[in-house]
Amino acid sequence: MLVSAAPTARAQDAALPAAARAAADGITAAALARDLDYFAADALRGRDTASPGFDAAATYIEARLKAAGVTPAGDAGTFRQHYDLRELRVNTAAASLEIAGRRFAFGTDFVLRSFAGPIDATVPVVYVGHGWHAPARGFDAWAGLDVRGKLVLAHGPRAMPKGVTITQIGRVAVGASSVFAEAKARGAVGVLFLTASDPKADWTTMQSANLLRREIDPVVPSAYAAPPITSLLLARPAIEALLAGDRVDAGTLVARGDKGDYPRPFQLARRIRVHVPLASVASERPFNVVAMIKGSDPLLEDEYVTVASHLDGAVGMGEVDGDRIYNAADDNATGSAGTLAIAEQIMKGPRPKRSLIFIWDSGEERGLWGTRRFVHQPPVPLDRIVAHVNVDMIGATRAPGTPDAGSADATGPNEVFLMGPGVLSPTVDALLERVNASYLRMTLNRRDDRPESEYFYPRTDAGPYLERGILIVGFTTGSHPRYHLPTDEARYLDPAKMEAVARTIFASVWALANTADRPRIEREIPATVPRYMTHH
Repeated sequence: MLVSAAPTARAQDAALPAAARAAADGITAAALARDLDYFAADALRGRDTASPGFDAAATYIEARLKAAGVTPAGDAGTFRQHYDLRELRVNTAAASLEIAGRRFAFGTDFVLRSFAGPIDATVPVVYVGHGWHAPARGFDAWAGLDVRGKLVLAHGPRAMPKGVTITQIGRVAVGASSVFAEAKARGAVGVLFLTASDPKADWTTMQSANLLRREIDPVVPSAYAAPPITSLLLARPAIEALLAGDRVDAGTLVARGDKGDYPRPFQLARRIRVHVPLASVASERPFNVVAMIKGSDPLLEDEYVTVASHLDGAVGMGEVDGDRIYNAADDNATGSAGTLAIAEQIMKGPRPKRSLIFIWDSGEERGLWGTRRFVHQPPVPLDRIVAHVNVDMIGATRAPGTPDAGSADATGPNEVFLMGPGVLSPTVDALLERVNASYLRMTLNRRDDRPESEYFYPRTDAGPYLERGILIVGFTTGSHPRYHLPTDEARYLDPAKMEAVARTIFASVWALANTADRPRIEREIPATVPRYMTHH
């Protein structure tokens, strides 16, 4: 009997009950288009985190959730889950270096590569070559070094071990630990970088870069967190003064770094005084919108499936070719509209066994602030979240005659990229395939459902969940030439495609929340994903 019962359970899992399917069918292109037009309107000015436009979009969602009877899951009975954001600004006018009695000024002699707080110290300097740490790949620039209370000197920050490529996407280094992370972990005061003999970046541009740090407080550990340590890039006169009379002169050290022929680490003969003071400290209180729908099964209602879309846009205001507003229509007004429709329609149908948490997070484009806040202090215990579904950019199609007909990274008219379950969970993967086959039969494109794809990790909003061992499932229709530009506007997108994708996500979420067996990660999380645990 036990043997024969298993296929029956799986068949029940795969079927979307008629009433649930009717609720999914209530997601319409016309309603999605109305919400998309609102979120991506010029009036919201790009929905940057901590802006009136973002707040307006959040208020719009909250009103709809309240009307649908969805339960608030934010702070103190509201839909808003706040977090503290600290802004530190450097006082460049007072910043200086001093080497052997000679003073060097910010802007001409050094610039900032990262800012994590002020430095005011006279300390030794330790040369660490390329500064990368990846023992599993056969290199470790830090073996046997004591850098606590000292500055470290490195090539870069784009220097690599000779013959080795390290994939870096934004702040994330896949499969290796950067000089920033290692210096911080080992107690260094800061990092000094040597300018290459033929620097790729324009020095004038760098003078105005990295003068501001905006990060959640307290910092939530993640590969997406802001650089954890202050670092300076030295111009040639400062390098020469620092290395004068040492075992390797400035010209030789820079030239060897250019070739990837790094000398062995050593402590420099000279100490350096570094003075990088604060100009100002400011605080903000951004927020996520968080809501809950309780499950129908008394035994399973304390397990949760989370469904999230980032509500913020990438830039907010800027200017490209006379257009000053980055409307962020596909990225991610489409996902935000789709997630809202799914929440509303689930309230109109039968509840699945498990509970659902819906999240419209903030600060995604700035460093996954809202997502990191959620996993650090979720409204339910993190180990009760059985799966996380990420909905980001669901409006593009390669259908003939559409704006994205020639976009190789966009999906076809009845196609959506699916990421996560193929890498992590064969059981969940099979469940989603069965549900899709019994409903709209979309083509589930698995191009990026593989460990080596940057769209599996780290180029996904779901990263902080995966870093904490939570099963992730991602849906997207892919990218296009308007990505992160003011031209990402609603008029170029396809509401009919949004409808099909949102209905398919509804069915997938409902099935995940209703399956008899707890969804779980069944395969080892790839080694390229760093692991962080949240402590309460």
